[in-house]
Amino acid sequence: MKILVDVNVFIDVMTKRANWEGSLRILNLVRRSPDVEGWASALTVPLLYFFRLRVADERQARADAQASVRGFGLVPLNEELISKAIASALPDFEDNIQLASAEAIAADHVITRNKKHFQPSQISIMTPEEWLAVGAVAKIEADLQWS
Repeated sequence: MKILVDVNVFIDVMTKRANWEGSLRILNLVRRSPDVEGWASALTVPLLYFFRLRVADERQARADAQASVRGFGLVPLNEELISKAIASALPDFEDNIQLASAEAIAADHVITRNKKHFQPSQISIMTPEEWLAVGAVAKIEADLQWS
């Protein structure tokens, strides 16, 4: 199962904001299960860096951004992907980059806190809690607890 994880899911964990435990479970599943292929847009790393720089020094912000995406593939930002995001009729450019990144890797799902920013989409858009409730995902998570 291939998923693209939106930057807001990583921020959930960094800040321990509401429902962050579900987001942490997703990051752990990507890192621990060979059945879950986790991806993030390359844009996610600098966004996380600038987010952390508000409360941490330069070195710590870099380390935290890098640690956040450990175990994830990064979808490269290239001219084609940026052009597709700019041309999108959807209103949020950053989310358009996330969606174009998911399409570029043929992701099965995009995991995000902002489902409405991704509609309409050919790819399944789910919150962390919705994705964790999918039967196949619940089985993967349960199997990991026994290994």
